Amino acid sequence: MKTENVSISHKNYTLYTQYQNNEKLRLEFNRLTQKVWEFDFENYYQSGYWDDNCILYSLFDGDTIASHTTVSLFTGNSTGETKTLIQLGTVMTDADYQKQGLSRFLMERILNDFKGKNDGIFLFANETVLDFYPKFGFVPVQEFEAFQHIKNLNPGERSDKRKLNLDQEADLKLFENMVENAVPNTIFQTKNKGLSFFYCYANPELGYRDSIYFIEDLNCAVVVENEEQTLHILEVFSPSTIDITRVIASFTDIPFDEVVLGFTPEQNNFNYRKWKDDDLQLFVTEELEPFFKKQQLIVPVLSHT
Repeated sequence: MKTENVSISHKNYTLYTQYQNNEKLRLEFNRLTQKVWEFDFENYYQSGYWDDNCILYSLFDGDTIASHTTVSLFTGNSTGETKTLIQLGTVMTDADYQKQGLSRFLMERILNDFKGKNDGIFLFANETVLDFYPKFGFVPVQEFEAFQHIKNLNPGERSDKRKLNLDQEADLKLFENMVENAVPNTIFQTKNKGLSFFYCYANPELGYRDSIYFIEDLNCAVVVENEEQTLHILEVFSPSTIDITRVIASFTDIPFDEVVLGFTPEQNNFNYRKWKDDDLQLFVTEELEPFFKKQQLIVPVLSHT
């Protein structure tokens, strides 16, 4: 944990970073997160998968949290080389402290702390703050969703699968091994073990804990949901390159006529359409802008914060 006394607009605050192990501060952070976003991070912390790639930046007024931004670090591979990418998320300021420059302070501090230590930063902003992030060099970019309309899949190509029960130690270890050793299956890679477990293990009600399958023949774990005849393949974790078509074929016992991916595949047999996450707009720094302008990409769904 790091602590620093700061003055913003003639008022004194304490800046805390990486303080998740401090129960008093963490619970106050959870209180504001629940108030603003209607969820919290306590299950994530208690799961043991909150690692150093999830960094809290919070301004406190005494014992009360006033403003916050989370920094998530990713190992990326957006240009054929290993990159360090950063996402800013869980941005929030308590109503009593808004319009006092606190979010600006946190943004400037984070950009300064990570200057020269990253290959690009991205974030999702709601429609109320679309004019805020361009002040710091962020630009809006369009995302594209990969999909296929499926007809006449050969059931003979189907590999057996089974749903993983992460309450069972063997299944949890198997899934952890898949996540840790996964090779890129997407053009825009954002590898972060902790965040994968945030979605797939630590938050049963919020995430996808009941949607994880293991396909032994393909040696892969797949996060899948089926809604209204659409098979959503949110992520595929495997230590080797996987043919997505074979993954799709493994789910032909489920009725669907369309497949939608939660990531941008390296395979070229998919169609693309514009995609937007509710009222959120993706912003990126100048290092990433050309990449999104030249290709039809989506930030992997399991990487959103």
